[in-house]
Amino acid sequence: MDLQNIIQEGKQYIQLQRTASIPSNTLDILTEKCMNFESRKFASDKLMEALKDDGVAMIGFYGMGGCGKTTLAMEIKKMAKDEHLFDKIIFVPVSSIVEVPRIQEKIASSLQYTFPENEEMERAQRLCMRLTQEKNILMILDDVWEKLDFGRIGIPSSEHHKGCKILITTRSEEVCTSMDCQRKIYLPILTDEEAWALFQNKAFISEDSLETIKHLAKLISNECKGLPVAIAAVASSLKDKEKVIWSVALNRLRSSKPMNIGKGFQDPYKCLQLSYDNLETEEAKSLFLLCSAFPEDYEIPVECLIRCAIGLGMAGEVNSYENARNEVMEAKIKLVRSCLISEADYESVKMHDLVRDVAHWITKNENNIIKCETEKDVSLDQSSIRYLWCVKFPDDMDCSNLEFLCIRANFEVSDEILEKMGKLRVLIITNPNRDYALRLSTRSFKTLRNLRCLVLQYWKLSDISFVRDMKKLQSLSLHGCSWPSFIDLQTDVAFRQLKNLKLLEFNECDIEVKNLEEIKSIPVLEELYIIQTKSKYNDRKFTECFNFFSFFQTLQRYGILLGQNFSHISISSEFCSCQRTLLLHNFNISNEVIKGLAKEAKDLFIKNIEGGVKNMMPNIFEIEGGMNKLNYLKIKNSEEIEYLVDTSNDLNKVRNVFSKLHSLMIVEMKYLRALWHGCVPGSGSFEKLENLWLLNCPELTYVIAPGDYAIGYSLPSKIFQNLQEVMINNCEKLNHVFSVSTIGDLSQLKKLYIHKCDMLEQIIGDVVDEKEKRDEIIEEDKHQHFESNHFKITSIPSPTSVNGNAGIFFFHLHLITMFNSHFYILLFFHFQSNLC
Repeated sequence: MDLQNIIQEGKQYIQLQRTASIPSNTLDILTEKCMNFESRKFASDKLMEALKDDGVAMIGFYGMGGCGKTTLAMEIKKMAKDEHLFDKIIFVPVSSIVEVPRIQEKIASSLQYTFPENEEMERAQRLCMRLTQEKNILMILDDVWEKLDFGRIGIPSSEHHKGCKILITTRSEEVCTSMDCQRKIYLPILTDEEAWALFQNKAFISEDSLETIKHLAKLISNECKGLPVAIAAVASSLKDKEKVIWSVALNRLRSSKPMNIGKGFQDPYKCLQLSYDNLETEEAKSLFLLCSAFPEDYEIPVECLIRCAIGLGMAGEVNSYENARNEVMEAKIKLVRSCLISEADYESVKMHDLVRDVAHWITKNENNIIKCETEKDVSLDQSSIRYLWCVKFPDDMDCSNLEFLCIRANFEVSDEILEKMGKLRVLIITNPNRDYALRLSTRSFKTLRNLRCLVLQYWKLSDISFVRDMKKLQSLSLHGCSWPSFIDLQTDVAFRQLKNLKLLEFNECDIEVKNLEEIKSIPVLEELYIIQTKSKYNDRKFTECFNFFSFFQTLQRYGILLGQNFSHISISSEFCSCQRTLLLHNFNISNEVIKGLAKEAKDLFIKNIEGGVKNMMPNIFEIEGGMNKLNYLKIKNSEEIEYLVDTSNDLNKVRNVFSKLHSLMIVEMKYLRALWHGCVPGSGSFEKLENLWLLNCPELTYVIAPGDYAIGYSLPSKIFQNLQEVMINNCEKLNHVFSVSTIGDLSQLKKLYIHKCDMLEQIIGDVVDEKEKRDEIIEEDKHQHFESNHFKITSIPSPTSVNGNAGIFFFHLHLITMFNSHFYILLFFHFQSNLC
């Protein structure tokens, strides 16, 4: 009898069982790196969730080199196998150099398949055919450095094979994006507690270990900064070693001398240098090295990086400062996505200490040293130093090759140190004691003829005439500085000679109004920042001189903040990074330059509008264009304004205004009656508005006043569809908040706060006073707009009927109840006199 037939007959008498699962600790034994940490569990859960989602075909798993992506991916492979999520799971290392034949062989080997051909494309076709035969397959492509050509390899796309799911691990979020990953999951470094637990595990540290060894081990663990590959390498190399070896290891890590470290310390440096070597652009590499010039754990303002990087020539020749900005920002994004730097608070970035050490190692190998000394004098015998950050500077140091110098000194700085810095391109001198400006001699500044970027913070300058010799200067930033009058020094000619100056910043400087007139001679200025929130001078005088500034029409960015600071605007402590911001406490509409800046602004804060106008549009600004560049608008104490927009004299077409406005605040407007008066606004108006505050407007009757439809326009306008928070306080004549004909959709509304609005009758007004035709339109559309969103509209009883004491009362109002898959909203109204 045929042997195959015997086997088939015998199967009916044998109960076949599934192969036993691998014990859960087997992978840990093999890898010696994996531990069940909470940070890893979170990422693991996200990965398993994505693997179980039938709608996800491509998953990107990214993080810093050496943070444990491969180890966790192997664990995920085991978990997916144990849960029988796939019929076949293939794990393929890719690496930085893509070798297609090797990848093809690895995949084929996992499928127990042998190629009959040697040609790469023919192999790709064969492999694709073989993979499509697998009903449900997971392919893990580990250590991907660039977008892979699946067609060249032979991996079928999800469109051609629904059962093929792919998980890639990479150091760059950008790779995830380029490969169209539907889920991108980030693996962070370890927390301090996790790092210490892993270090103890790998170094065999226990309760019985010597106290001195445990103390040293804890300090060394801290120096590894949460990077698993560094912790595993260092701890493993130190286990069972003598105390003196632990001490030497700690000293070497602290002194940041990776060239002198032993074999156990090499892995993290090799790993991170590979990340650096594989950066796509020289701009990204240069910016990476610049970040390492700042102290450990320093939160580097992005604006500072931009100005320094441009000054160092990282963006090439600067014809347009805005274009140069974009070049640096692109490089910064590449570094973040490659996990070589990380985002920090307040528009800053940080560099991991271990990564920073690698950067210094790289520059030392290239004989272009970066030095950062935060506590003592700089000591360096070589002249190869390029970037220096210090608190003390020796007069006798050779600085002939220095390009970047940042000095933070709370003592008077001798300017003699600058005389030998012929290659210096970026100079930052900061007095950390902001409350007391120290004297700074600028005599030797005239020798810095190659300087591109100059930043002086909190100094009493001897003079400012040195700028006439800085023909290559691109950006000048003065923060908290004072100096003698421009006029006295006759420096108007000097500014006229600055043909390369693109950026000028006066931030909280003790500056005379007449000095501003001298900067009108700068020929190619693109960015101007004047921040004078504590000025002793009347800002009317400042704004008057702006009428003479012909270059204002060419400004790409500006931040003009004159007078006391408004809330809801933050000013960087060191560098102003406004895009187009205007803050004035006296806005005279006859000043055409100021009007032009206001019209182009993204953030506009004005108080005391002067000129006898009744509305902002069209009396001050044309309705055409609709202030559609504004992101934030605050108006205060403009007593003559009755309407923000008045279209009552033009019913010919629908108006689309404030289409990008995010936040609107109206405060203490004595005669304001409504935001909008006239024909109903177009559907694009206020479509991005999320926050609306109306405070102390006693004549306000409506938010959007009832009006006519434009000719040829018959449907209710849909505005406020992104409105999330509304606060109305002390608007005594307000009748209702929203009109049925204009709200369209309030599905995003989360907070509605009303206080001291004694005449309020309804939140959403009735339509009884509107025209018959309009009634019909609304009735037809009412069910569609409101029932579909599960709205219940309830009138508010008169406050006096709720509580006879009008001073303090409180009630809950079930105004709008929305049910959907995301949230439930219950609005609370607190009518208490002490809440605002």
